[in-house]
Amino acid sequence: MSTQEEIDRAFNSNGLLSEVVAGYKARIEQSEMAQAIGSAIKRKEPIICEAGTGTGKTFAYLIPAFYYGRKIIIATGTKTLQDQLFDQDIQVVRSALKIPITVAKLKGRANYLCHHQIERTKSERSFSNLREVELFNMYERMLDSSKSGDISEVNMPEENPRVQSSVVSTRDNCLGSDCLHINKCFVLKARKKALAAEVVVVNHHLFFADLALKQDGFGELLPDCDVVIFDEAHQVGDVATQFFGSSVSTNQLNELLRDLRYATVIMGDSVEIVDDLIGSFEKGIRDLRLSFEGLKGRYDLRERDRFSKAVESSSVLAGIAKDLAECVGSVKLINVELQRCRERLLEAVSFLVIWSKYDEHSVIRWFESSIQSVRMHLTPIDVSEEFKSVVMAGERSWIFTSATLSVSGDASYFTQQLGLEDALFKSWDSPFDYSQNSVLYVPKDMPQPAQASYVERVIDESIDAICAAKGRCMMLFTSLAAMRAAGDRLSTSLKERNVEIPLLIQGDGSKFELLNQFKKIKNAVLLGSHSFWEGVDVRGEGLVLVVIDKLPFSVPDDPVTAGRIDYLRSKGGNPFMDFQVPEAVISLKQGAGRLIRDETDLGVLIICDPRLLSKPYGKKIWKSLPPMRRTQELSDVISFLKTA
Repeated sequence: MSTQEEIDRAFNSNGLLSEVVAGYKARIEQSEMAQAIGSAIKRKEPIICEAGTGTGKTFAYLIPAFYYGRKIIIATGTKTLQDQLFDQDIQVVRSALKIPITVAKLKGRANYLCHHQIERTKSERSFSNLREVELFNMYERMLDSSKSGDISEVNMPEENPRVQSSVVSTRDNCLGSDCLHINKCFVLKARKKALAAEVVVVNHHLFFADLALKQDGFGELLPDCDVVIFDEAHQVGDVATQFFGSSVSTNQLNELLRDLRYATVIMGDSVEIVDDLIGSFEKGIRDLRLSFEGLKGRYDLRERDRFSKAVESSSVLAGIAKDLAECVGSVKLINVELQRCRERLLEAVSFLVIWSKYDEHSVIRWFESSIQSVRMHLTPIDVSEEFKSVVMAGERSWIFTSATLSVSGDASYFTQQLGLEDALFKSWDSPFDYSQNSVLYVPKDMPQPAQASYVERVIDESIDAICAAKGRCMMLFTSLAAMRAAGDRLSTSLKERNVEIPLLIQGDGSKFELLNQFKKIKNAVLLGSHSFWEGVDVRGEGLVLVVIDKLPFSVPDDPVTAGRIDYLRSKGGNPFMDFQVPEAVISLKQGAGRLIRDETDLGVLIICDPRLLSKPYGKKIWKSLPPMRRTQELSDVISFLKTA
């Protein structure tokens, strides 16, 4: 039997999957996708697969990969999906195919305990209260009891970033082969397990972090492979941009300062020569932080007159860091810690020099400031050539899959982002019956989103549907400010109607906690912003109504968005149609995808933005949405919800 026939046999209604998956139903879209991926792997070519919700994408790529691949890396969008893939989906397929394939899950180093950092933290005694000491002790006890060292194994009573950062290593402070604890290193053990496995499950961030390390000559986190699969591939462009760029925060610089002090203390009097320069470095970091005082948010460094003090401070700090690195380099019998600090100083110098230098074409220079820290960024405008060179290097197959890769069937926005114009693109519609099971409602006579009364009208136009649905609603907003204003308005409106529907609002707990509450309560309204537009899976009667306040266009004065708009305009392109509209469509499709998650799900999607029907580009967006029954009559919505 050929491999193509084996794939067909797996997806038949009485095939291999039906033996291990309760209620399995054969789907032509799923088997066609699997065959297309199998052919691409066989030819060692890239393929882009868009498949609507319910197609069964995971099995559609796992089965051909298991049949054809020798060494497979699967990169997912989130750690949650990574865990689900490793703990559930792969186990099902392995059982169905009866293939003794070895699998490993690999996370970033910040997920594993570090013996050296724990030992060092104990010697420094730097915690400010007894509670932090108690939490640290819980992690320390895990060193002897855990085989993996994965910090998620510790059921911590609360999250404490300060304590957590003190028990794990970073790329900056890892001593590598010079570490005294290398034989016990949990990160090294996880990597060795991944090297030995035939299938390695990572997330997008780890994949690109490894890619950056390979390019810098620091080594490899991930083994060589012949098949790479990106699930939730619509996120890849943003993640690639992040890792092909660079950033430095004042917190990182203070960590470097702390490590310098530790390294010089353990060397004793032999490094007195650097003490004064360390003091200058400390003052330089403090001056840099003060130069951003009063600023909160994301800012474009092209406003050089406004941020001249920050530019000057970063340039001065680069000079101090360079002098300090040279001084450290002159120390005789330098220890490992101090040598690594010197390397980090030189990296900081390189970054700060470029960040403070005016060059409008190569990268976007910007920063984000908060009460705790400032992070400075160098973001490439275009990563297509860099990513294309990675895909073209070596003989391997690349599979990109997601439910949201195209705009009206056109995937050029995605392919151009990553230099994949020559890759095969195939698309399959969802097998769900959207026309029978769902309704898309666009209210009449809505004001333009820029008007002050807009958020109030969103609630006024949704309140009847929310009451008819008896809660069971998710409201998605394009900004936190709109979300909070809507929460206040909705709370007042429900009280006026004497209706008791609990409200869960982003920020009142973690995303995980809020989703669990929403599923448990069963009649709540969950209000969320950007992080709730995707990665939310509520099946069945628990969610029958999704309300979206407006089309999710990126803010045009955001520094990264503004930089890309200017770049496209300088190339003679149309930034709005070529960049902003496609990006909004993909985000909107993700948000709309929260509604129908299973074959029997029923629901209403309300999009309040009048531009969906009044603007020429609205037609493009309209065609990209699932084939729900369309209406502008609220009565249609109410009568449908009474049956849901």
